[in-house]
Amino acid sequence: MSDHNDQTDNSTGHEWDGIRELKNPPPTWWAWGFYAGLTFVTCYYIIYPSTPMNNKIQEVVNGVTGMEVMVHGHTKGIMAMVNSNPYYKGEKWTQSEIDALVAKGHNELTIIAGDLKYQDGWTAINEMRDDVAEIEAVREGYMAKLATMSADEIIADDEMRQFALARSVVLFGDNCAACHASGGQGNLNAAHPENSFPNLTDDDWLFGGWTAKIQETITDGREASMPPKGGNEDLTEANIDDLAKFVVALSAGDAVLELNDDDEGVLTKGASSFAGANALFQETCAGCHMGNAKGSMLNGDFDTGAVNLTDGIYRFGGSLATIKETITKGRTAKMPTFSERLDEVSIKILTVRVHELGGGMAGEPAE
Repeated sequence: MSDHNDQTDNSTGHEWDGIRELKNPPPTWWAWGFYAGLTFVTCYYIIYPSTPMNNKIQEVVNGVTGMEVMVHGHTKGIMAMVNSNPYYKGEKWTQSEIDALVAKGHNELTIIAGDLKYQDGWTAINEMRDDVAEIEAVREGYMAKLATMSADEIIADDEMRQFALARSVVLFGDNCAACHASGGQGNLNAAHPENSFPNLTDDDWLFGGWTAKIQETITDGREASMPPKGGNEDLTEANIDDLAKFVVALSAGDAVLELNDDDEGVLTKGASSFAGANALFQETCAGCHMGNAKGSMLNGDFDTGAVNLTDGIYRFGGSLATIKETITKGRTAKMPTFSERLDEVSIKILTVRVHELGGGMAGEPAE
């Protein structure tokens, strides 16, 4: 309970359960901190847009002063007298823009055609817009120069190359990383091989890794498929098992194929173990993967996209079980076209990024 006692003992005379309320002043450092904070808040409220009011008060205040002291229900602050948004001053709403907002469900709009799109004077948003506009003004010159250069010329110019790589980070993240991962390392999904995607950081290419081919791939997309059983319906389970073991041996170096004068694959290693499997391979698989099993690109074909079976690099997985599944069911892979989604300069920037990830080729291989 509270008692009222003698106030001559430096207390207020109040006591609660034996605890007296004293009149000691707060520490000096605390008092200075309090007054400094109060001063800061007062200055902040005067300088910056801050004090929330309602639209009725706004009408009264602005009407009495004859000035736009308040806007959108809050005070503008004296910083509003500083006109720091030169890039956006005077931009106004059009009726078509307002109609588009209404169509999206913004039915409580109070703006009308002709209203300023941005609050005049200083605001944090206007300052941000100014900063962005200044950056874009610098970028504009670089982007205009990129439009006149080829991907090879960009790579040869260190300044433009660095700019393109910096600009490509967001482009790659928005358009490529979902499949190829943020660093371009691809994605091998062992549980669901059909959801695996190629590694862009190595030098294993199906259609070519020089800039013209990379740009063509991004622009037009790619689609390739391997038919079930390689198109040979007569393959038995035993045949598929032999072929799968042969592919594993080719990638491990336990079997080696060389082309003879008739472009047929001849075993120079492993003939005693894989003669029968090679006969099946030459009959069923060599039409795409070539007689030496090195795939279409290393044999001068840059359009088929048949993989090299001797390098141990697998998109869908290299286990014996996965290889048997690939032979049995076939595989289909498709990369979408980006010609309608991205402009030519953006595609060029992505071309530079993919080429510079680590496996880019200097140019088309000589025949």
